Amino acid sequence: MISITGIPGSGKSSVCTYLRNSGYDCRNILDMDGARDCVENNEMDMDCLRDRIKWEGKSGIIIEGHYSHLLPCEMVFILERDESETGKTLLQRGYSKEKVEENLDALRSDIIYQEALELLPSSRIQRIKVVEGNLELAALKIVDHIRLSKKD
Repeated sequence: MISITGIPGSGKSSVCTYLRNSGYDCRNILDMDGARDCVENNEMDMDCLRDRIKWEGKSGIIIEGHYSHLLPCEMVFILERDESETGKTLLQRGYSKEKVEENLDALRSDIIYQEALELLPSSRIQRIKVVEGNLELAALKIVDHIRLSKKD
């Protein structure tokens, strides 16, 4: 299984949609059987998620979600977008200024990379810069990395 992760507003769902339209099996983690049962008070119980979902045989699946890097993955792609553009997007989505700042702090502190590094070697974690107006480029970078990893 391959993870596409990043803070809210980084482009995960859009990149996943592009990949899906290109023939890849890309899913939001919440669309997997049993995942929604692990959400309580808008928080994901990661232990529940790891226990509920059958991970065997999912090696061809790409999952997206801002906590998907905490699951048993072969590779992790962290989408990173311009901080000011991300902030604007989150405000447009109705996030409070406090929640926007919390998410931008997560971006600045590189917490997602650090968490992924606890589970995988750095060679299996890739950062993908999302260029404004060109999510296709981010998706193509992910496809290239996947193809290269299959050659190894």
